[in-house]
Amino acid sequence: MNSKDYELADWLLNKSDFGWLELDIKFDLEEWKNETKAAQFVDHRGSEHPGWNSSCIHGIDVDKTGAWTNYGYEREEDVPYQWTSISQHTPSIKRFWEQFPYERYRRIRFMELEPGGKISPHSDAPGRLPGEQDLDMLEFGVPINVAIMHPENCHMTLEGHGTVPFQEGKAFIINIRNVHSFVNNSNSNRIHLIAHGVPGNRKEEFVELIAKSYRKQHEAH
Repeated sequence: MNSKDYELADWLLNKSDFGWLELDIKFDLEEWKNETKAAQFVDHRGSEHPGWNSSCIHGIDVDKTGAWTNYGYEREEDVPYQWTSISQHTPSIKRFWEQFPYERYRRIRFMELEPGGKISPHSDAPGRLPGEQDLDMLEFGVPINVAIMHPENCHMTLEGHGTVPFQEGKAFIINIRNVHSFVNNSNSNRIHLIAHGVPGNRKEEFVELIAKSYRKQHEAH
């Protein structure tokens, strides 16, 4: 493994207070938009976040969109993550994540925010679930957030960093340890995809992607 790449990725994900990293990846946006039609959305996290819905392509089941502790499991090793029935209708999306440098996945979900919907300020800092102490994010993995449908007047705010520069077709790692919120002030649905995976035996490729993306993002400024 390239030591400079590793040092950069380790610093960014484990030691810095970064806001977001735009990933240097490509996918067929029109295919993904078409495949969102397969989603079977259910309410996600209740009335505190009105208009926030989700649908699992990979996970326990289509409608099991929350953390595994919500469904009676005591250890994550016992959770039967799998491709759900929706994945049969999302071939382009499934193929992309099979090629991405993660060895295996927890949840891969469509995340919808309805017009007028709000995701109230919250932090998703790791460490709250069993087995999440003293994490190395290069081993544990970080969620990848991909904007598939992202109307204007729809904004994600990250405390201390401002507004995440989402555009359709862009993918980000966002430091959701920071308090963040989302509001959709448009007349259209916002649909993102969030993938939670584990680098595993593809860690070297993952580190390379992080380092390449970081250099590209900062060369642009």
